[in-house]
Amino acid sequence: MSISILTQEIMVYLAMYMRTQPGLFAEMFRLRIGLIIQVMATELAHSLRCSAEEATEGLMNLSPSAMKNLLHHILSGKEFGVERSVRPIDSNVSPAISIHEIGAVGATKTERTGIMQLKSEIKQCHGLSVEGFVLPSSTTREMTPGEIKFSVHVESVLNRVPQPEYRQLLVEAILVLTMLADIEIHSIGSIIAVEKIVHIANDLFLQEQKTLGADDVMLAKDPASGICTLLYDSAPSGRFGTMTYLSKAAATYVQEFLPHSLCAMQ
Repeated sequence: MSISILTQEIMVYLAMYMRTQPGLFAEMFRLRIGLIIQVMATELAHSLRCSAEEATEGLMNLSPSAMKNLLHHILSGKEFGVERSVRPIDSNVSPAISIHEIGAVGATKTERTGIMQLKSEIKQCHGLSVEGFVLPSSTTREMTPGEIKFSVHVESVLNRVPQPEYRQLLVEAILVLTMLADIEIHSIGSIIAVEKIVHIANDLFLQEQKTLGADDVMLAKDPASGICTLLYDSAPSGRFGTMTYLSKAAATYVQEFLPHSLCAMQ
């Protein structure tokens, strides 16, 4: 019953944002309410450092304004903070949770998405592999601009990855590869394993964090993917941003296919 009510509430807010801020849904082909709820609960769990059960309960108890703000921040890709605004005396009463924007930190949603950019720029790679499923280069060559079948094809490959956090890193890795496609090169190899780029980035992140003194507790890994959960929580840009490590990882992975003068990793 609670999930049904929450689903209806989110659908109302989504309809509202579709009318007032259609740009939030640019290049989105399908919206899955269940995954949105999962991401919301995960964000609360990470921010409040609580269990999944406590995060789910907190999500159910969010005020309408806080729920709408949380949904907007997730859709827009803005950095936001979550905190308990009061501490109840009665342990049976859940504390109020406030959602607030941190500021202009990290890349915007527009900078982190780009199916159209992917479609137009990946022309010379022979294919991308995502967890063993290949998106061949013929996908772009055989389609015309704006063809919806392309979105369906890309989505069908990405949706084989169940975890939204891990899937987001895979998408960001693909976007880094589109940047390499801006360079006038004949080819960057045959089948490019996107997940390998993500894991190389994760290794680079772990090495640097250990050098800075992070302990094993702080660098705990997601048992399903092997990715450091701290990397999941990092903003896309900045010194410790996911895109920073993914760029270095992509350069490391494809450097053997590129002219040495075009790809120097710092």
